[in-house]
Amino acid sequence: MTESTQWISQLLQRHARVLAQHGSTPSSDALQALNSLQLADALVDKRQLNREHPDHALQVAIIGPTQSGKSTLVNLLLDTQAASISALAGFTVHAQGYAVGYTEDELQMLTPMMDPLQRVPAAQLSASELDTYVLETVPSAPAALLDKAVAWDTPDFDSIDAGTYKRAVMNTVAIADIVVLMVSKDKYGDKSVWDMLQLIHPLALPLLVCINKLDPQDEQAVLQAFSSRYAQQFDTPLPPVILLPFVARNTPGQRVSLPEERLQQLREALSKAQAQVNRAAAMRASKAFIELHRQDWLAPLAEEQQAAATWQALIRSAMTDAEDQYSRDYLNNPDKYDTFNRALAELLTLLEIPGLAPMLSRTRQLVTWPARKLLGVGRDAFDKHSGSPRASGPVDQEALTLQRILDSTLVSLQGALLDQGHSQGRSQGGQQSFWMALSQEFRQREASIRATFLSNSEQVRKDFEPQIDAAAQQLYQQLQSQPTLLNSLRAARATADAAGVTLAVKSGGLAPTDLVLAPAMLSVTTLLTESALGKYLDSIKAELRERQRQHINTRLLQGILAAELRRLSTTLSADELYAQQLEPQLQAQLQAQLARQA
Repeated sequence: MTESTQWISQLLQRHARVLAQHGSTPSSDALQALNSLQLADALVDKRQLNREHPDHALQVAIIGPTQSGKSTLVNLLLDTQAASISALAGFTVHAQGYAVGYTEDELQMLTPMMDPLQRVPAAQLSASELDTYVLETVPSAPAALLDKAVAWDTPDFDSIDAGTYKRAVMNTVAIADIVVLMVSKDKYGDKSVWDMLQLIHPLALPLLVCINKLDPQDEQAVLQAFSSRYAQQFDTPLPPVILLPFVARNTPGQRVSLPEERLQQLREALSKAQAQVNRAAAMRASKAFIELHRQDWLAPLAEEQQAAATWQALIRSAMTDAEDQYSRDYLNNPDKYDTFNRALAELLTLLEIPGLAPMLSRTRQLVTWPARKLLGVGRDAFDKHSGSPRASGPVDQEALTLQRILDSTLVSLQGALLDQGHSQGRSQGGQQSFWMALSQEFRQREASIRATFLSNSEQVRKDFEPQIDAAAQQLYQQLQSQPTLLNSLRAARATADAAGVTLAVKSGGLAPTDLVLAPAMLSVTTLLTESALGKYLDSIKAELRERQRQHINTRLLQGILAAELRRLSTTLSADELYAQQLEPQLQAQLQAQLARQA
């Protein structure tokens, strides 16, 4: 198979795999796509056969629905009983080719055409092994209507199980130079018959139609009905239609004979069909067939990729909402935002007073980074309404906000998945399959996503602490350029610390960080705000808030949460979807098709 057509085989495998997941209830569109893909895949091999062996044996494929008399016609064309020697005669589920006028060596070149089916002797056919076929030589006979040809008996394409062995039918149609449609008077109007005609019509192969088992009084009415419907469905001349009478047989293997008039009609129609065989034109028609169906074949892949793009858009929207919620509920909420207070707490450690340093060291030793543990500040250590101590320790407002963001993001995305699934209805198209698979994967991975987010949240916030230290250093450096203000702050710090230490001792050391640092920071903040550095203080606070927003958004929301959510669509089961991990050739075809549609 050439590089330019390798994508057809790749796409066929994907369609077959997805269709197998639907069991016995595939959609008609899915079945039609699979059938035409199987035919196209075999047509590629036929083109290769025509190029390498332009004079290979004439191929005549007899196709039709159940009980139409295909095997009987094969025997009639070759004047043999070969097609009825199998124990499966009467219910053909394998392709069976019988060659007259050709040696075994000459038939070997045909075997690649039937891949992936395996060639076996007729006696070894088994109803449980549908991936086999027969190709045998038969002796030339004086009454044969075909000379130097291979006549193919094919499976019934309308059987309830036809989907399991339709590949044999499609391979045989692809190898054919002439197609004979064999139908009975009870079947010629069936949808399966006209679907098959619709499928093979673009190939422009010489076609004969045999309508079998007719009573004389029904012939003209059947011919008129068939001709009228053909004219409605196709814009090409009606192919030769041979009307065959009903012939009763006493035994299944009894040789059937037709009136000479009908045999002559059949002989002449076959002769004209052989004269119309043009393998070069057939190769061009096969290329046109591929172009005709390309969009339908690639449609489920395009739909899946569109659904995947929609999922990425939903994630982006959710991350925008998450970032807004973080800013609204934490960074811009004066009752909860404590990061700048942590910078001021670090500034206090830089404003050392020699006399008080030893006394304060024990208090600070009780406090370790992350600094959020320092800052219940009366708001958290005490109930703001009653003033009584809280039963629990200080609340980590940032962690609590991020937990709420995680909850709301996952809930909103789960709702979006349900909405997308419902909006696609109950079809088996690419989008519906994608959303169903993604919803299942979301449910299975939700606990893992939560755990990953929460386990990384602690480290991500800890990694921001150097920025808090840097903000404190910036403030301290500005203070060093103004000695008077610095001394005032140190005096305020000493007074606040001394009062805090006294209160801590009297309370038995309860919440020393809250008792010491709260008044200290209040004093420092007041002096800084009222000083010439007030505007600088505001700018440092704004810069710290913006850096923290970017840090949390980049490292936690995008780097962890969004990444985990995006990964969901890349780990879906390939068995249920068309477009997972596409091969380069198939991806190129899909992109080219999308570009043509744009």
